[in-house]
Amino acid sequence: MGFSTITEIAGLVARLQNENLALIHRNERQSKQNEDKINEMLADFLEVVDTFDWAEETIKQRGLDQSQISTKAITRLLAAKTKTLAVLERHGVKKIEFPDNMYDERFCNVVGTERDSSQKSGSIVSIKKDGYIRGDHVIRLAEVVVYR
Repeated sequence: MGFSTITEIAGLVARLQNENLALIHRNERQSKQNEDKINEMLADFLEVVDTFDWAEETIKQRGLDQSQISTKAITRLLAAKTKTLAVLERHGVKKIEFPDNMYDERFCNVVGTERDSSQKSGSIVSIKKDGYIRGDHVIRLAEVVVYR
């Protein structure tokens, strides 16, 4: 069975182009879904890192890091945090930095403000929770306190 007219060939080409476009769109949707799932998983790992940060801060506040035995135990415990951060970095996750120390709505949420007329409004006082980025996707916004 052969094609007898140019019209039949043109129709076949048009159908193949439409099918190709449909496949491209389906692949793009699937890629986006996969990226979203990866980012969700990475955000879960960041919650583990937060737990280590909370434990480390609690230990310091209670003065439990004063003896040599407890310091060694804390170091071993925090090795898991270090390894978790290394795995995240190996997969392209980086902590959001603020080199100019200024609030940037693309990368952080303001969770508190302080007044100080000698400081530039919007400059960061402290970072309450680190933010992380993977490629051009924000995994988690930083939580910051700024001067107003």
